[in-house]
Parts: sequence; C-alpha cells; structure tokens
Amino acid sequence: MDQQTQQPQPKTKEQLRLEILEKRAKLTPLDVDVRSMVIAMLALNTDEFKNAKTIFTYASYNNEASTNYFIWKARLLGKKICAPKVKGAEMFPARILGQRSLRPNIFGIPEPGFLSFKVAPEKVDLIIVPGSVFDMTGHRIGSGKGYYDRYLAANKHNAKTMGFAFD
Repeated sequence: MDQQTQQPQPKTKEQLRLEILEKRAKLTPLDVDVRSMVIAMLALNTDEFKNAKTIFTYASYNNEASTNYFIWKARLLGKKICAPKVKGAEMFPARILGQRSLRPNIFGIPEPGFLSFKVAPEKVDLIIVPGSVFDMTGHRIGSGKGYYDRYLAANKHNAKTMGFAFD
C-alpha cells in the first residue's frame, strides 16, 4: 500500500503573524540593535532615501525594528521627519523635531506630541512602515489595527514605501 505523503497545511496570516511576533519578542536588546542598524544602513543607501525630502516613519515600539538610528541619521542629513499620529480611526503624518518630541499614545506607541503639526500626505516622499511579515511582493502583515493599510489606501500619491522587519 502506498502511503500518501501529506503536505503541510499553509499557515494563515494570523498564525504566521503570531509566530513571528513570538520570535521577535525573544530577541535580546542587542539583537534588536544590531539587526536594526543593518536595516537602517540598507535603507539609508537607497535612492528612495537619498531622493526624499520628507520621510514618514514609524517610531519603533515593542521589539520592532528600531528606527532610532534611521531617524537620527535622516535628520542629520537634512530630511524632514514625520511620525504617525493617531486620532480615532485615522492616522496621519505629523512633523517631529527629534526623538524627545515623541510621547506614548493610547496604545503605548510613541507618537508626536502636542507641539507637532500635521503634514499633507502629498508632501511625503518616503514612507517607512513596520511589519511583522512581508510577502515576496511586498505586501505586509502588520500588528492588526489596520492604520497603515487604511492610510496607504487613502493616500495614493507618489511617495515610495519601504518596510522594516526582521527576517
């Protein structure tokens, strides 16, 4: 009798996301710093970064790929930096003048404080999105609230999008 070889069942998006988030939670601070520096260096050397004047980037949280060095270096190179600010179900870019101008929002995620101002989406040249998982075509699986997905769908302009994640 032939035994049928069973193919493993493909994981659902949610299973894959949870698996990756568990692995990410186990990273040491040194692992996060080293891997984040590699990601930042790769991003800083792209044409998309070099050509951007205004960058909309997340402020890292909860063992995500850290954007601290990326933001510091971008500001040093004269780039205008925006970070996500959440108001209800809406997320929008708000200009930050440095890491110290970020405050935890209702989810505990760093966002621009009261002295920040909204930046028109069409002024943004490069968007850095966090992700737990990206597929081979660049589609992301995020943290589940859908803020980036809604923002990107509603703001179709010429900004380039780049995802930061650990492999």
